Amino acid sequence: MAMTTRGPSEELDIALFSMVLCFSRAIDFLHPKISEHHLRVAYVASCLAEELDLSQNEIDDALIAGALHDVAAVSSVMHFDLFDDALTRAHTSHKQMPANLHQHGQEGYLLLREFSPFANAAAAIRFHHVNWNFGYGAEFEGEPVPLISHILRLADRISVMPEDGHHVLAQVQGIRMAIAAESGRCFMPKVAAAFDGMSEKESFWLDLTSPHKEEIVRCRFGNSKLSLDLDGLYQLARVFGKIIDYRSPFTAAHSSGVAATSEELATRLGMSPHQTRLIGVAGNLHDIGKLAVPTEILDKPGPLTPAEMFIIRQHPYYTHRILSTVPGLETVNTWASQHHERLDGKGYPFRSRELTLGSRIVAVADVFTAITENRPYRSGMARAQCLAVLDKLVADGAIDGDVVAALRGDFEQIHHIRHQSQQTHAASPA
Repeated sequence: MAMTTRGPSEELDIALFSMVLCFSRAIDFLHPKISEHHLRVAYVASCLAEELDLSQNEIDDALIAGALHDVAAVSSVMHFDLFDDALTRAHTSHKQMPANLHQHGQEGYLLLREFSPFANAAAAIRFHHVNWNFGYGAEFEGEPVPLISHILRLADRISVMPEDGHHVLAQVQGIRMAIAAESGRCFMPKVAAAFDGMSEKESFWLDLTSPHKEEIVRCRFGNSKLSLDLDGLYQLARVFGKIIDYRSPFTAAHSSGVAATSEELATRLGMSPHQTRLIGVAGNLHDIGKLAVPTEILDKPGPLTPAEMFIIRQHPYYTHRILSTVPGLETVNTWASQHHERLDGKGYPFRSRELTLGSRIVAVADVFTAITENRPYRSGMARAQCLAVLDKLVADGAIDGDVVAALRGDFEQIHHIRHQSQQTHAASPA
């Protein structure tokens, strides 16, 4: 089961809502103009769903959809151009919309739909830039457009309309008039009417622009009892890992390879089935902090400058900070965020010498996957060259020799499992 009702007897019990907010915050690292955009959209969409008197499940779907609506925008510079277009101008005119505007909604749908608790939110994300167009927007390319898509359409626009440098309450009248003028054309009239009602409240606008928005959303809408057991967490981590890898063709299935390798090594080193599954979660999430690294650095084929290296070296720190917001994920966080630490204390970013077996396994799995996977600019290393690199790292005091020995003892099998996992879970939404 992907979701359970919370209970003290569960072996693992992670709030689905916390994981959604965690990843939403991570997405907001992507672009300098995005900061808090997904949290804003999640807040407005939830308020609209509540104002429309939708069910609790529908409010949950609106929150998830708002928090993850631009998840496919991690993919390319083209989508960053959409952010520049959408986040810098509070326009509503269909004539001004880029021709490729709907592509990232479709890609987000394909990325998220495989996790069943996200099915409704994914369907809404698919059409979140469809205009109402006097009723013609009830369908798009022959498919019905969900109500939550129209909620997202309006929430996405409202979230970018308040301008910095001016008090938000001084802008309310102008924003309300602009939205009312587009009711029927861009926005579904009943959704626009719901906004008109709730936007009279000063508290709505002060919450929208509050620096404590995450806590506001958590307190107001975070009462869902849906939670993840170990299998559900593993499925969600696999989806998130795929999205992380989707950013760069250089690492198109890296997280899946690290997860599969970590699990195989954990089994051979005597970890329990529960710990083995948990280390797969850590492998899928270990590079979530790379969402804070610009793609031009991730995709740079040549040597990095010292300044670029500083940026790269901060990603495990951000992995730690992002995952630390989820209660119950402490062990996963430790294993995931220490994948660049060294046994001699010369790793980064924590310079820790006290590394658990899980952390040591993920560190070896990360190196092994990186040097054996094929990348656009080079082929992966064969057995002899790979083991030579790992043996040198052991000799230098970087990684655990016992973990490398377990890898050496069943190299071909682990290599095959790593390769198959990456082929199966390659980060493409198509």
